[in-house]
Formats: sequence, C-alpha cells, structure tokens
Amino acid sequence: MALPKPISLQRECYRVYKTGLPFYDAARLIGVAHLFFGTASAEVEDRGAYWEVSGVSVQRDEKQILWAIERLQPTERERRLFKKSDGNFPWEELKQFFSADLNGQRGRLEELKAEYDVALQIGTRGIDPLSKYEILAPRSTGETKKKFKDYFQNVAAATLGRAFAAYAVSRSRRQTDEMYILPIFRERFVISGFLTYERSFQHPGGGWIAAIMGALSILLDLAKKRLPVVDFAYTREVKGPTRQPIFSSSGYLGLERLCVYWWSEIVQKENQNALQLLRNFRQFLQETKGQNVDEQVHYLARWVAEFVASPSVDALVKIQQLKTRILAVSQVKNLQGAFESRRLLGNTAILQEVKNMMSMQLPDIPWQVAEAVARALGFDEKGWMNQFTRLENAGNFSQFIQQVEHIVSRGYYREQQEQGQTPNIRDALTRARDLANILRGIEAQLRDEKTFRAWKAIFLLDVLSRARFQKETFAQAGAQAKPAETQETTQQ
Repeated sequence: MALPKPISLQRECYRVYKTGLPFYDAARLIGVAHLFFGTASAEVEDRGAYWEVSGVSVQRDEKQILWAIERLQPTERERRLFKKSDGNFPWEELKQFFSADLNGQRGRLEELKAEYDVALQIGTRGIDPLSKYEILAPRSTGETKKKFKDYFQNVAAATLGRAFAAYAVSRSRRQTDEMYILPIFRERFVISGFLTYERSFQHPGGGWIAAIMGALSILLDLAKKRLPVVDFAYTREVKGPTRQPIFSSSGYLGLERLCVYWWSEIVQKENQNALQLLRNFRQFLQETKGQNVDEQVHYLARWVAEFVASPSVDALVKIQQLKTRILAVSQVKNLQGAFESRRLLGNTAILQEVKNMMSMQLPDIPWQVAEAVARALGFDEKGWMNQFTRLENAGNFSQFIQQVEHIVSRGYYREQQEQGQTPNIRDALTRARDLANILRGIEAQLRDEKTFRAWKAIFLLDVLSRARFQKETFAQAGAQAKPAETQETTQQ
C-alpha cells in the first residue's frame, strides 16, 4: 500500500526594501506582514538591503485591511491606495510589486507627506536638502516646489503600518508635541496575528514622557506574544497654537537597554519582580497625566521617563530627591500627585529589582537598618526632613554610617519614651552601633563614588517606603499607602 502523499502548503515570499527612513521603513514592514498574512504567521528576516517576509499562502479578506486603516481616519487619497479604477482591491499589483527585486518594481507614483516620516517635510528636514537651494528655505517662505514621491504600493503598505502605530501627545497652551511610535524587531522573528496593544498616550509633562509611557505599555502588552522588540522608531512634530510646525524629528527612541531588560527578565525568565517594576513605572506615569497634577510631580515624571530610557545613577538620585520633597510638602498641604508619588518604587521587592535593571553590582539593602531608620524618622513628624537631608548629603559611606547611627540612636531613645519606659541612652547607643556594624560589613563594596550614590538612593527610597509619620495629608482624600512588608524572612 502506497504511503499517502505529504501535504504541501504553498508559500509566499515578499521583499521590503529599506529607504533609511526609520519610521517609514517600520510602517512598510508591518504593513506588508499584515497585508499578505494577517492573523497567519509571517516570518521576517533581515537580508541587509531589504527584509524578507514569508509564510504559508492564505486567503486575505480585504475588509480586515480596510477596517485597520479606518483607525487613521484616512483621507480620500489614502483610501484610493487600496482601490483600482474598477473599484476592486489591487491584490495583483501589490503582490507583483513586493515579489519583484528593486529594479523590477513598478507602479504609479504617490506623494509622500510628513505623516509617513517627518524627514519628508519641506524645509530643513528634507531628505536631500542640497539637491535644490530652495529646500533650505524655512517653512515660513511657503516653499512648496519640492515633492517626495514613492510607488503607490509602498505608500499603501506604509499607510497600513501606520494604523498600528501608537500615538503619544503632550499639549500645553503654547504648543502640541505629537509623536507616533512603532516597535522595531530583531533580525529574524515571526509575527502572528494583529499587533495588539494600547495605542493612545498623553502626558502634559512632555512628549518624551508620553512616548516612554507608550513604549512601556507596548512592551508589557507584547510580553505574551514573545516578539523580540529591540527599539522603537518614531516620527515627531511640535506645533504652535495655530498648528504651525515649530520643530520635528524622526529616528529611534534609543530604548535598547529597556528592551534587553524586558526580553531577558520578563519574556524569557518570567521574573515577576521585573514585571512589577515596569508596571509600577507605567502606573505612575498613567496616574500623573492630569493637567491638575502638581508641577513637582510632573518634574518627577520626567526623571522617571529618563530612568526608564537609560537607567543611570543621576536619574535614580533625582527620583529619590524629588519623591522625598514631594512627600515632605504633602505633610502640610494637599498636593495633587503625592499619593501616586509615594507608590512609585514603594516597596522593597521592586527596589531590589531596580539594581538588576541598572546592571550594577550593588549589595543588598539590610532591611533591619532601613526599618530602624524609617521607624526613627517616624517619631519626628516635623524634623525628619532635616535628618533625611543629612543622609542625602553624606559624601562617602563612612559619613553615611555615622548619620545612620545618630538617627537610629535618637529613634530608640524616643521609642523608649513613647512606650513609657525610663530612657536608657546606653542601650539606645548599643542597639544603634549594632545596626551600624551591619553597614560596615558592606563598606568595602561601596567605596566607589558612583556605586555608593546608587546604593544610597535605593536605601533612602526603601526608608521612604517604610516610614510612617504621625500626620500625612494627601491630595487623594483618605488614601493611605499600605505599609510595605519588611520581608524579614527573605532578606536575612
């Protein structure tokens, strides 16, 4: 008996040639993958001058494609990209174009506007500014002679790809900062189904914050799809009150370190603390996007975005300093955003993960010491900030230990008074010295100034997460952050 013939599935292969315009290229690549494979699997491989997009041949439903581009509220010209003169969908023209090599690609030319990549704008952002002197004139001269064009098949693919871009915006009275971002993937990957993630982000603290919030959200939404995101392409335009262009740029957001951390810790290792850390950053940025949020909180959001983009010691120190001062002010007056600021990096587990994100060899925070300092500061409702500032200003670890010992000894003395005991200064000093000796055990690891500053910022954030002062006022009526667990069982 003859063996049954193996089932042979017909495959298709298409090419997307690179132009060097990051957002335009990313939009065309995603557009082609969705155009021909949709919810089926498309295998994408970087071949240098072009991307190869291949997969099993599927019957595509043009209604799905037209539904996707409706997200853009397309113009009539954009709708015509997907309709021939006889009213039919131009399947053959699209397939022939993306199946051919570069020299064999043919089609009618369509004008490319700045929506596809602001490098295509008339003026100083033109992609070939020296070809004509007129292109160097500012936009205010009304220069309109220069037109950039591409084959309609490329423009159609880019239009479909733009439908999957996230929109990040920051508005103020003076200007509107608008940005579209698309994920960039590794040299070889498989994309299956729609790119499903939230697509609209707004933050009055600045367009950069909105873009970082969008990138964070996309990464978290794509974690289960296991798509290897390596960065994000963007196109950005800042406009004045009458919508006139003020500034524009395009390129890559430069989030390689964030993407590597997300991929290695969350996607591959399923590290729950790493997942909690990125969710905590995203939650803070989302909760502080209101116009009525205090200016200091928006300033803190800018540094959070900076740290997410590039986890540096300076950014971490600024986060700690701003959070401290926001919480201090919130004790005496309502401050919109203080409650959200307290929840930012508000427990030991995610602070431990901050060290991992920074890729620095930092010793663990001794929970006994952080708890003792937090408890000591809690007895001093009005004067705790002065003591805390001394810890911030300690220039080296030896000075830091002295300040910790001083604060803890005072705290133990006050605790004896609060409990109705006869204060015993010798006992308070002994207990403080024992805790200081725990710190001296890691002193050799913190002699480098940069390492010490990073560790100190994490320690002080840990103290803030544990401290409970006698009186606190938050903008959110009745809202109190839950005490962070001391985690004695896991950190001893």
